[in-house]
Amino acid sequence: MTELHKIAAAMGGEVKGDKVLFPTPGHSKKDRGSIASICPDAPDGVLIHSFNGGDPLAIKDEMRARGVLPERATSGRGDWRIISTHEFTDESGAVLYRTRRHEHPARPKRYTVERPDGRGGWLDKIGDARRVLYRLPELLASDAAETVFLVEGERKADKLASMGFTATAIAFGSKSWRKHYAEALAGRCVAILPDNDEPGQAFATEARGDIERAGGKAVLVDLPGLPPKGDIIDWNGSAAELRSIVDATVNPPPDLLPLVDIAAWQGLEAPARQWALTDWIPARQATYLTGPGSAGKSLLAQQLCTCIAARLPFLGVETQQATAIYITCEDDEDELHRRQKAICEALGVRLSDLAGKLHLVSLASEIGNELATFDVNGKLALSSRYRALSATLEHTGAGFVALDNVAHLFAGNENIRNHVAAFCGLLNRLAQESDSAILFLGHPNKAGDSFSGSTAWENQVRSRLFLETPKDKEGEASDLDARMLTRGKANYAKAGARLDFRWHRWAFVTPNNVPPDYYAECQAASIAASENERFLKCLAKATAEKRAVSPSKSASNYAPRTFAIMPTGKPYTEKQFEAAMQRLLHLGTIENGMRVYQRDNRAWVTGLGVAPTLAPTPAQTPAQSCTNPPANPHKPCTDLHALTPPYTTYKPGAATEPPAPDDDDIIWDDDGEDGSDG
Repeated sequence: MTELHKIAAAMGGEVKGDKVLFPTPGHSKKDRGSIASICPDAPDGVLIHSFNGGDPLAIKDEMRARGVLPERATSGRGDWRIISTHEFTDESGAVLYRTRRHEHPARPKRYTVERPDGRGGWLDKIGDARRVLYRLPELLASDAAETVFLVEGERKADKLASMGFTATAIAFGSKSWRKHYAEALAGRCVAILPDNDEPGQAFATEARGDIERAGGKAVLVDLPGLPPKGDIIDWNGSAAELRSIVDATVNPPPDLLPLVDIAAWQGLEAPARQWALTDWIPARQATYLTGPGSAGKSLLAQQLCTCIAARLPFLGVETQQATAIYITCEDDEDELHRRQKAICEALGVRLSDLAGKLHLVSLASEIGNELATFDVNGKLALSSRYRALSATLEHTGAGFVALDNVAHLFAGNENIRNHVAAFCGLLNRLAQESDSAILFLGHPNKAGDSFSGSTAWENQVRSRLFLETPKDKEGEASDLDARMLTRGKANYAKAGARLDFRWHRWAFVTPNNVPPDYYAECQAASIAASENERFLKCLAKATAEKRAVSPSKSASNYAPRTFAIMPTGKPYTEKQFEAAMQRLLHLGTIENGMRVYQRDNRAWVTGLGVAPTLAPTPAQTPAQSCTNPPANPHKPCTDLHALTPPYTTYKPGAATEPPAPDDDDIIWDDDGEDGSDG
């Protein structure tokens, strides 16, 4: 058998070419972290390399113990010297094994482990000896209320003992913590002093976990001023200093709440409240804006950002000038461009005037927009998107930010109170840290409440606004362009106030700043729509009753005359039905000569009927279609003005002027994802 094969057999490895791969002592049998090769110039004729922390000299000692290397000479100039010996004993003081530190004038220090042979001598290996902590009898005999110091290495424990502390250690050469060591520390307070390097921190972390699982209390104590790889041996502090450091770590002072010194306010004026939008959106707070879809929340938020950036009133309400950011998770850049162009025209502001003052951000179609996530225990964790938002506010110096909307930014359960409270608290913290006001947008629930989910949405904000289209007592919106903003909650102003305004040419304006003929057109459009709808109802009723009607005034079954005397037609007059018929014929909604019903002889009776290419629903008049918002305002269009109503003029800057003084209260409105936000 060759020398390589002898080494492989003794060390549990295998020969690969001119080398032996084998487990580093202390590692698993499958490990191949050490390599031995024959080298006549090397001490003992063998060269050892270890790639996972093994000491080549200690490995050679193990090979000697296994009979594949000759015993080392112990005399003569330049020989190894034993510097220290440390005995590990059981509870009664009987020696289980000992470690020895060896030094050589020209080589690195090394450690060996020996165990009694039972005949007064020593075996050069630890074998199956029971592993215990160093200075175990002293540890067990110490006062249970006394803090125990745990370190790596016997010399460190001896130094701590010489300073008057109860100290223990794992064998320095082993570099290995074992779970059962924690049994001797159960119920004790343990101060772990790790070496100032990564292995030291890893040892301390592993030991702390096992000690705490065994019922002890463990703390990691970092000694000040240690050099890299330094330890308690390198530390020059006194015992009193060390005790003070450990006591402060074991028993830290209580973390008190920040108590306000009321006496310091004596003689000082209370600071004036700051507002982003006076009486509506407080500075350094998060305000919640809700409202049904198509009400105009997105438009309102972008227009408000524009007014704040341009130092302009918003619908007659004073704003605090600041850099503003509007962030949407729903609209692309083209939609932002269209909307901003209309807003600037309504305000009389040029787009170039807003450079560096107004910032628009589109996160539409992006994933990972949530600002925080929640684990199974409801604990909040900040997301990369939140950190990016915080950094952007700092970079731009923004004093106002609108977040559109909660559905994309909130990853928790809206019905779980602590999820909602944590999220609102996060936004309030961001407002405080960035010295900004935050407006975040949400939706009402299907039951008609002004917000969806837990009442924490209401309770965790100081201000909540609601945007809607005003409705009459029957719940109908007679004017689809009217808007009303109300303060659902206002801790710092009068609750329930309202602001009335209108949607006009893809922006919001005050009612007294629309063209003089605007309301007349709206009223005419509303009347025409009602007449059209009633005409089509009467036509459907007549068709169901197998009665054909004619558009000819000389016919006995002239439709307007017939419908005016039908119960379904009341209270509309023949003249009104004539106007409706002409409009519907012009629009192609109805046609003459349509098959109405079949006689018994299978012949068809013809007359007025709904055009075959149209659904049997009321058609809008030209005036009505120009005042109503489109069904899908997010759909890209090539010409903004092709979508605006053909009103003659409107006053530039009208969106900033105050409304007519109807009363002292003010109203506001909500976002418009699919309506008049444009």
